[in-house]
Amino acid sequence: MSTQSHRLFLLRAYGDATIALHFLANSPEKNIYTVITSNHLKPLINALSNFIDLSSLKIEFVDFGITKSQLNLFTNRHLISINTLHQVIKLKQFVKNNPNNEGVDYVEQEKKSTLLNLFTGHSFKAIVNKQVYAEMGDFFKSTVVIPKPTSSINKVLIVPDARISARRIPENVIEFIKTQLTGTNKSLQVAYFNKDNEHKLQTESQNELVSYANFEELMALINDADFIFGSDSLPIHLSNAIQKPHYILYPNNGSTAFFTPFSIANACYSNFDKFSSTHFPI
Repeated sequence: MSTQSHRLFLLRAYGDATIALHFLANSPEKNIYTVITSNHLKPLINALSNFIDLSSLKIEFVDFGITKSQLNLFTNRHLISINTLHQVIKLKQFVKNNPNNEGVDYVEQEKKSTLLNLFTGHSFKAIVNKQVYAEMGDFFKSTVVIPKPTSSINKVLIVPDARISARRIPENVIEFIKTQLTGTNKSLQVAYFNKDNEHKLQTESQNELVSYANFEELMALINDADFIFGSDSLPIHLSNAIQKPHYILYPNNGSTAFFTPFSIANACYSNFDKFSSTHFPI
């Protein structure tokens, strides 16, 4: 095994971090990596560590000034701002003060990594180009358990929210799922992040509506469910990491780059318009 000491910088969104940590924790080469992660990911990693074993990983939290879901440089909306400059300066200063002369510094994805290298003057290498799960697994030589389909599904959870608004599951799709479960013995919960959907939770009184305020509460809801419907976003990646069967709903012409091994192996995915009773998995 290589004696080099590489670093993995986690600077992107919560889903990227979940996937990378899951694969690295199951990698035979995990001992040659140090994870350098932004402070904004600490609440997620703490919650995730209650469900998958991250204790063997070397993780260092650093304040890069990231206050949104990822480094501003990787976004379009926040790219041109004073905060972006401050974040890049902090990252540049870190790699200058903490040189890695024995190995390679990696980032999760190729997208905008050229821009990252240009602005930091560093040589980060990207792990993923297109298919996130396949390429991440190959890179870390990692085999992770794919959730198994089960016939004993009693508790169904829908998590409609997503970081990108276009990926949020529309109300008509949620109503369709409810209709399919009507008359069955399956219970249903629809979980919204209460910061963004407080008005919805106050105005609707259905028993199945619940909210979560942090990663611990979200993961508790996922862990308690037998099957999860979610958008192409963090809750689906958390479901995959803790081996919960799930179904991905995504917008028309949406990317399939983040589809999980479970969803691909079991054809558990559909775009919003084509989702119908013939696609209903349970």
